[in-house]
Parts: sequence; C-alpha cells; structure tokens
Amino acid sequence: MTEAKPEPGKIREKVAAKQFGLCADCIHARLLQSDRGSTFLQCQLAFSDPQFEKYPRLPVLHCIGYTTR
Repeated sequence: MTEAKPEPGKIREKVAAKQFGLCADCIHARLLQSDRGSTFLQCQLAFSDPQFEKYPRLPVLHCIGYTTR
C-alpha cells in the first residue's frame, strides 16, 4: 500500500496558515517583498482604522477585522 502524496498547494496553505495565522486567508492582508527579499505582511485595515497595526505581529490568532477570502 502506498501513501498518497499531499498536493503542493495544500502544503503551502498549511505553512502559510501556521506562519501568518488568520492573515493567511484574510482579504485585508497584503504580502510585500523588500528589495532585499524580506517578506512582510501588511494589514490594509490600518489605513482606515487606527486600532489595527500596519504590520501585525505574526501569527495573528484573533482579529476583529478578519474576513475570509
């Protein structure tokens, strides 16, 4: 009996969910990459509501602005 290999997209989703928390599939999250190759997650809600951090500490486990894609 052979074990089924997970699909590459599913692996990426699990890694992103662990790394970013709720932000991994939130419509307000935007990934930015610096010229040096560093990746940052920016919360777009921060531009219209000061209670949200522009660059939240990850992983985000609870957020009142979370909206799934």
